[in-house]
Amino acid sequence: MAYDEELANLLREALAEEEGLSEKPMFGGLAFLLGGNMAVAVSGKGGLLVRVGRDGAAAACKRPHAEQAVMGGRPMTGWVRV
Repeated sequence: MAYDEELANLLREALAEEEGLSEKPMFGGLAFLLGGNMAVAVSGKGGLLVRVGRDGAAAACKRPHAEQAVMGGRPMTGWVRV
């Protein structure tokens, strides 16, 4: 499945002012990197992968539509899928 171009465009607009922003196709989606580190990605499986950090993961997963991100059957520490 291709990633959602409309969602990618919304992210481009929201992140346009960020220094060191770049985009890179990754994992069947489109990743947005800040300073070379992936911060958020439009997933090829739908939705977003969002870096929230180890300390923010539990609180983020309590929010509507957010859950622990899993890749290759393994939880991604510090990441949520929205």
